[in-house]
Amino acid sequence: MKHKTIALLCALTLVATASLSLLGCGGCAGNKPQTGQTAGRAGEKPALARGEPASLQSLPVRPVESELSPDARSTYAYLLYTQALLDEDEAALLQAASLLKTSPVPAKVWLEGGVWLMSRKSPNAVILLEQALSVWPEDMSLNLLYAEALLEHGMPDRGVELMRAYLQKHPDSLDARLELALLLVKGKQFTEAEKLLNSVTARQRSPLVDYYHARALIGMERRNEAIPYLQKAIREMPDFVEALAELAFICEQRGDLREARNAYEKLIKLNFSTQDVALRLVNISLRLKQPEKALQYMRLGPSTVPFKLTVASMFMDSRHYLQAENLLKQIAADGGAPGDVYLLLADLAYEQRRDLSMALSWLDKMPPTSKSAGRARLLRAQLLAEAGQNDNALTVVRQGRKDFADIPDFQEFEIRLLARQKRMADALAVAREAVKTWPDNTDLAFLLGSLLDETGDKKGAFTVMEGILTNHPDNYQALNYVGYTLAEEDRELERAVTLLVRANELSPDQAYIVDSLAWAMFKAGRLEEALSEIRRAVKLGDQVDPSIWEHYGDIARRMGLNDEARKAYQKALELKPANAESLRQRLSTL
Repeated sequence: MKHKTIALLCALTLVATASLSLLGCGGCAGNKPQTGQTAGRAGEKPALARGEPASLQSLPVRPVESELSPDARSTYAYLLYTQALLDEDEAALLQAASLLKTSPVPAKVWLEGGVWLMSRKSPNAVILLEQALSVWPEDMSLNLLYAEALLEHGMPDRGVELMRAYLQKHPDSLDARLELALLLVKGKQFTEAEKLLNSVTARQRSPLVDYYHARALIGMERRNEAIPYLQKAIREMPDFVEALAELAFICEQRGDLREARNAYEKLIKLNFSTQDVALRLVNISLRLKQPEKALQYMRLGPSTVPFKLTVASMFMDSRHYLQAENLLKQIAADGGAPGDVYLLLADLAYEQRRDLSMALSWLDKMPPTSKSAGRARLLRAQLLAEAGQNDNALTVVRQGRKDFADIPDFQEFEIRLLARQKRMADALAVAREAVKTWPDNTDLAFLLGSLLDETGDKKGAFTVMEGILTNHPDNYQALNYVGYTLAEEDRELERAVTLLVRANELSPDQAYIVDSLAWAMFKAGRLEEALSEIRRAVKLGDQVDPSIWEHYGDIARRMGLNDEARKAYQKALELKPANAESLRQRLSTL
């Protein structure tokens, strides 16, 4: 700030000098007419005050001016502008800028204000730089900064057009060409950007140019071509973290994990996004089946519980359960662990070792005031049920309904538990109560519909599913149910196809939905489409339901494709379906 203060003092001196000249010979009291005296006529020298030196009689007196001179106005505007910057007062800066428009101040004065406003991410930068360009329309620095301001504040197209116009007037301006290219990359206009960047010679290129050239290529899905530009930028500027990050990510996507790891290691040494980079290094090590190396990288990240929990989840996802469990135990031992830690430890104890007592003991450690207490109670019921202790599970879940009345999952699990025990009447009673309590819960409504269907009340089930679609037209499960039911009943077949096409869009590549779609098309007489879809259905998933093979056989038989039909029926029979005799009869006709 020292240089600004000196400038301000110099400017104040200029104003003081200007003021003295306006007042005549300095504005001292001796020059004022005394009481009872009259001022001389225009051009006439005033009488000397008593005791005043006679030599002053020869000095000319400048007439009083009613307005500031142009130089004084310019100095005054500059003073206001500089003071506004010192005070960090945006409103005062814009006011001073309006005065500067008629003052011959250098472009760098405007630039200083623009840079300061840009550093604050202020939308006033656009206003000030517009005024600056009205005074200095050809100044390159102001044009470049104005283009950046337009981009920063959501007007990238105006910035691009500004640079295009400037480049037309100044076709040899390398800076303008590069700025236009960078704006185009940021605006995702990659093809035009690459064309401009290709025109930059090797001697004119900088690491930033190479980086943005790579960005343009990446935007056009030409990642392999981007790699040499990123590598060159990093060679010339080893701490170019943005280029390193892009290179690391591309290598990771290509499966070049060791090269990606080298780039991420450089980033973490440069303290670039330490947590994210550490997680990438952990992930790469786990993909390379190096769990101990992953633990080493974890120690480079922040020593926070959320970070460690994320790493533990990554170990679990990659099936390194021992390391995940040890890490979770460390978090628990440190005290104050969040409830998720105990949930994960309980899940690991049961799923990996079938140690129900250990799993339940971890859940016992959950503080009753924890946000995860409800989930812990639900997990307890699920573990008991999975261990075959259905009555104990039912007791826990019913108590959970009372203690956590705002969590519908307890009612949902109770319904499923009762249905598993073949207590269908009880399950239906709880389901109806649940739907009344939670009318907007589509999972509970779908569960009720499924129970009605399973108990033979097809009409009631259909009504429930249609109700779901009324309120939630994009519920893919209800779309599938209604569409398939219509096809089975040979009614509203075009509507059935439409519903199932939508279900397939919402949840693509689900074998049972594709099968429903194929069956609806078959019933609607769209045989070629039906055959295409049923062929696709049997390729989805590891285990194909026998009903899908049965539909395949029926469609192929209708189309005269007896070999395909025979194979499909045989596949269905291998799975021992309930209607095996019917399938054998159809097979015999082939």
